[in-house]
Amino acid sequence: MLRLLQETEFDRYIGFAYELALDPARSGYHVYYDGMKTREDFVSRARKALERPGEDILLFVEDGEVEGLIAFEHPEEEHYLHTFIFSIRRDTGTALAEFLDYCRERWPGFTLDLGFPAENVEATGWLDGQGIPCNERSWNFLLDLDKYEPLPEPSGVKRITAENFEEFAAVHRQIQGDMFWNCERVRAALDRWAIFVTGEGEAAGEVLMTLDGKPHEEIFALEFADRQSHHGAFRVLLTAALNCLKSNGTKWLTFFVDEDCPEGEVLRQLGFRLVGTFICHRLTL
Repeated sequence: MLRLLQETEFDRYIGFAYELALDPARSGYHVYYDGMKTREDFVSRARKALERPGEDILLFVEDGEVEGLIAFEHPEEEHYLHTFIFSIRRDTGTALAEFLDYCRERWPGFTLDLGFPAENVEATGWLDGQGIPCNERSWNFLLDLDKYEPLPEPSGVKRITAENFEEFAAVHRQIQGDMFWNCERVRAALDRWAIFVTGEGEAAGEVLMTLDGKPHEEIFALEFADRQSHHGAFRVLLTAALNCLKSNGTKWLTFFVDEDCPEGEVLRQLGFRLVGTFICHRLTL
C-alpha cells in the first residue's frame, strides 16, 4: 500500500530511507553513494517535497511495516513526473506497480520517468517485464574540480550569448530530440547556462551545462550536429567547460554519457570518476 507521508512522520522515516539510498540495489536516482552528496543533502531535498505543491512523498507499507519511501515531482504545466527518491527495502516490483497505478489515476496522459542504478535489478527487471521501454542507458561520471588543474584555453571555441544564440541552436536542433532542455527552453533560461560551440556545418559541436553559481553543476549535452564521434573536438569543448567551471569556483561536475561513449577514456584522463550506470524507463500514463 502507498500512502502520503505526513509531516509529523518525516523524522521517523527519513533516516531509514537514507540508509536504503546508500544501496544501489535498493534505491533509485538521484544516488547518494557517489561521494559527493551527504545525509544532510538527502534530508534537505526530501523536506522540500513537503513544502512544494508540485512534489509529494509516499510511504510504501506492506503487512503493516513501512518498507520504503518514494518522492517525486509532478509539475502540472509540464505534464511530466519523475522520481528523485525511490528507496525500497523489499518487494520493489510491488511498489512500482502501485506507484504506476497511483500516478495513472491522478495524472493520466502525463509522461513518467523512472531512473535506477543498473544494480537495482529488481526495479529494472520489473519494468522490462512490463514492457515499459528503456529510453536511456548512461554512464554517470563525476568530477571533483578541486583536483582539476586548468588546461590552456582551447582555440576555435566560442561562448554563446543571447546575440549569437542561433549558432548554438543550429547544432542543438539536430540533437535535441525529445530532450526537455530544447532550444526554446534553453533560450528562455539562458542566464542559468554556460554554452560553448566549435566547428562548422555537420561537424559543429556544442556543450551545454548549468552555471548557477552552485557547488554542483551538470553537463546536459556535449554533442555534434552529425551525431558522430569527434575525439579532438570533444576534448576541446570539455576543456572549455571545465576551465569555465573552475574559474567560477564550482566544486563538482556531473556528466551522463551514452553507455558506449567512445570518449570515456578522455573523461578518465581529465579526472572524472565513474559512479555507475543509469537506466531510465519512460512511459505515458
